[in-house]
Amino acid sequence: MIFVINGLKYDTDKMELVSERCKYYHTSTILGRHMLYTTDEVKVWKSRKDNWLLTYTYLCKHYAKALTEIEVKGLLMEYDLKTYEKIFGELEEA
Repeated sequence: MIFVINGLKYDTDKMELVSERCKYYHTSTILGRHMLYTTDEVKVWKSRKDNWLLTYTYLCKHYAKALTEIEVKGLLMEYDLKTYEKIFGELEEA
């Protein structure tokens, strides 16, 4: 799939799939209230130029969001620690 975000083209066919274990919640505003909805098929991708992408489906439609490295680290620490340590190095023992 191809997504254009902030003037950059993200082609998931040319990106490395990093994780399929993360969770993401789609936000929407209804009658002035912010609502969170569970999404499906959440995937974290990394481009050859070290840009990060989160893709997910909500109500059978595909969405994407560009992520910073800090956001990726937070997601992986919470949902996929093994992958986090593979990419960013092992965390210190308590």
